[in-house]
Amino acid sequence: MSIIAPIIIIFLSMLIQVIMQLTPGTFMLFYHYALGKNSKKKTDNLSLSFILGVEFFMAVVWLIVYIFVTTLFCNQVGFYSEISSWIMAGVFIAEGIAALLFYFRRGPATALFVPRKIPASIIAHIPKIKTDSDAFVLGFVSGIPELIFTLPLYIVSVCECLKISNLPSASVIILYIVAATVPLFCIRLMYRSGHNLATIERLRVRFKPYIRLFISLGFFSIAAFIIYLGVAYG
Repeated sequence: MSIIAPIIIIFLSMLIQVIMQLTPGTFMLFYHYALGKNSKKKTDNLSLSFILGVEFFMAVVWLIVYIFVTTLFCNQVGFYSEISSWIMAGVFIAEGIAALLFYFRRGPATALFVPRKIPASIIAHIPKIKTDSDAFVLGFVSGIPELIFTLPLYIVSVCECLKISNLPSASVIILYIVAATVPLFCIRLMYRSGHNLATIERLRVRFKPYIRLFISLGFFSIAAFIIYLGVAYG
C-alpha cells in the first residue's frame, strides 16, 4: 500500500486540529483574566499549566481511541473494507457540511457551535482560577465540547498509523499533540509582546471565514482519500 495517501490523511487531520477554535478561544479569555489579576510571571506559569492540561487531554483521547481501534475496529472490520470505508467517508462528509454551516454561529463575532451555557459557564469560572491545578483542569476540559468534530480525526489518524508498519506511532502522536498547541503558544506570545484581548479577537474575526472554509475542505478531502483507499485496497 502506498504510504502517501495515509500520510496526507494524518497531515490533514493534524492541520484541522491545529485551527480548531474552542481551546484557543478559551485560552485567550483565560490569559486575559489571569493577566488582570496576577503578575506576568504568575500568568505565564498558569498558562503553561493550561497548555499542559490540553496536551494531557489529547494524549488521553489518543490512548482511548488507540485501544478502541486496535481491539475492536481494525481487528474485526478492516478499515478499508468496502462498508467501513464508506461509513467513515460519510462521517467526514457530514463533518465537513456541519463545519461549513454550524461551526461558527451567525454574526460578526467568533461564537462557536457549542450551546451558549457552556461558554457562559467557562467565562464565569475563569476569574476563579488561582492555582496551576485549576488552570490544568480548565485546559483539560476545554477540548471536550469539540470532540464532536475532533474525535473522527483521532480515529482516522490512529487507523492510518496502524496501516503503515514503518511509521512510528509514538512520533506521530507527539507531533500531533505539539502541533495542536502551537496556536496556544502563539496567543501567549502575542500577550507577552504587548497585544491585548481586543487585538487577538480582531484577528480571529478577520480569519473566521478562512478557518471555516479550511476545516470544511479538510474534512471533505479526508473523505475523498478514505474513499480512494477503500476502493483501491478494499
